[in-house]
Amino acid sequence: MKVKILGLQPGTVTPGMTNEEYMEKQIAFMEETVAKEKPYVVAFPEMMTGIYFGMLREKKWFQYAEDFLTGPTTTRMLEEAKKLNIHIVYSLFEKAEEEGRTVYYNSMGIVSPVRGVIGKYRKIHIPGGDLRYNPVYEKYYFASGKELPVFELDNGVKIAMLICYDRSFPEVWRAYYLQGAQIIVAATCTMGLRADMFVCELQTRALESHSFVVALNRAGDEQIENEPEPRHHFGKSLIANPLGNLVNAPLSDEGWQYVCSELDMDEVVYARGRLNWQRDRHPEVYGIISDENLAPKGLIFEKGF
Repeated sequence: MKVKILGLQPGTVTPGMTNEEYMEKQIAFMEETVAKEKPYVVAFPEMMTGIYFGMLREKKWFQYAEDFLTGPTTTRMLEEAKKLNIHIVYSLFEKAEEEGRTVYYNSMGIVSPVRGVIGKYRKIHIPGGDLRYNPVYEKYYFASGKELPVFELDNGVKIAMLICYDRSFPEVWRAYYLQGAQIIVAATCTMGLRADMFVCELQTRALESHSFVVALNRAGDEQIENEPEPRHHFGKSLIANPLGNLVNAPLSDEGWQYVCSELDMDEVVYARGRLNWQRDRHPEVYGIISDENLAPKGLIFEKGF
């Protein structure tokens, strides 16, 4: 079976542009590229609903959080999925009520033109902590998700999602591999030092998980009020195959580009037969990986602010 997937690399939120205007620009870009490429699946990068605010710690940004099912983003994605007859993988700042308290997540969803909302994923690995090395305040805004779900498209192909920092944890990819994921969408909003490792890291993850990896990032300079200087999102959106080879050359750091390819699921079967990770695993010796009491000595791991 073959699945044509279109991954969007939007530009940044420019000075004076509202979050609503940014969303409308992305939707127009999606409609234009869908008309040209006619994909089965369209995927967006992380935090597509507006400007990236993770570099500062300010309460005002919580006003943009929304209910996953009834909020404006999922509502609009459902409309577009039906209108364009496509699946859409998208992202949003989620507000949820759990056990009498409000909890916020960095989330992704997937919708079908026939089945409606298929499911959601909540980012598990949240950056921040020691601000000397990683000056990001995402832990201030987001709780960690607790599940690694794999979903089926209308044609039965298995797809999974992860968000930005998640990509650096091989355990996530192995969990998806063991559940049979054939396509993994890595939605990012990344910048800075991650540029040098972005492509090779994702190629390695594609090989490790024997899946097609569709990695998406925004591109260009962006700056919010009170942010000391603009940050540069380096783009490099790409598609890698189940043996870790690039299907499309990584995009440049210019916005409003896209990657698109018809992915043959027989390549997943071939990769898993050629290098049978599942057959040759020894999970009985991997217990140290899930032991939360073990960590390199001398390092401090902060769980939040």
